[in-house]
Amino acid sequence: MTMGWDRLRVLDAVARTGSVTRAATALHMTGPAVSQQLRRIEAEARTKIVAPKGRGLRLTAKGEVLAGYARQVAEAMQQAENDLHRDETYVGHLRVAAVASVIRSVLGAKLTAFHREYPRVRVSAEDGETADHLDRLAAGAIDLVLAESWSPTPLRLPAGVLAQRITREALFMAVPGDHPLRSHGSLSIRDLAGERWATCARGSDAHNALEQVARRHGVELDVSFCVADHLTQLALVREGLAVACVPVPAGDSDSRVAYLPLDTELHRDILLLERAQTASLALQALKTYLVN
Repeated sequence: MTMGWDRLRVLDAVARTGSVTRAATALHMTGPAVSQQLRRIEAEARTKIVAPKGRGLRLTAKGEVLAGYARQVAEAMQQAENDLHRDETYVGHLRVAAVASVIRSVLGAKLTAFHREYPRVRVSAEDGETADHLDRLAAGAIDLVLAESWSPTPLRLPAGVLAQRITREALFMAVPGDHPLRSHGSLSIRDLAGERWATCARGSDAHNALEQVARRHGVELDVSFCVADHLTQLALVREGLAVACVPVPAGDSDSRVAYLPLDTELHRDILLLERAQTASLALQALKTYLVN
C-alpha cells in the first residue's frame, strides 16, 4: 500500500475532529474534497475505513488502526519541520481564543513583547465561551485557548486537550462605594441575600460557579444583569445598580467601588489549553511568553 502524506493528514484530521466538516475547516479544504480523499484512502487500502453514523461518520476498526499511524506520521512531520527550521526566524499565524477579560488581562499584556521578538508571527484573538472554543480547538480552527476555571466548579477538559495554569486570581465582591457593607472586613454570601447581581451569562462556568457557592449558603442570586465582561459588570456596580464577584482590575482605585473578600475563598485559574500534539516552533514560543 502506497499512501501519501496529503491523504494521511486528511485521515488524521477526520479522526481528531470526528467530522468531515470540521476536518475540512482545519485543513482549509471543502467538505467534498475531504470526502473524496477518504474514498481514495479506502481504494488504496482496499478496505472500509469510515462508516455512516447519523448525519456524520465514524471510523471503522480498520480505520482506527490506520488513523493511529496517521497520527504518528503527523507528529513526525511536525517534529521534522521544527528541527529543520529551528535556527530560522519563526513565521506563521497563531489563532488564540479566550474570554474577553483574559484577552485583556493576560494576552494583551504579553503580545507586545512577543511581537518584538517574533515580528513575523501574527497572533489573532477572539472572545467567546470556552465550550465553543474547545470544539474549535479540536477541529484545528484555533491553536490555543485561554480559559478560566473557577474554584467551585473546575473546568472539565475533553480527551486530547492539555492544560497548563498561567495564573491564579483571587475573586472579590465588588459593591457600590456607598454600600452599607463597604467597611466590613469581609463578606458572606448571606450578607448579600436580596442584592441585585451582575454576573456572566447564565450557563457559563463563571455564573454556575457563583450560583453553586450561593446555594451552599442558602442564597438564590437575584441576577438583573448578565454580561460577560467584568469591566461592564463593574460599571453597573459603580452606578449602584448591582453587586458583582470579580478579580480586582489592575490599577483600579475608583472610590465608587469597594472590593471585599468573601469568607468563602474563591479564585479563578487562567489555563492555557492546547491539543495533545507536537506544537510548531511559533506556537511553542508563544506558550513560553504566556506562561512566564
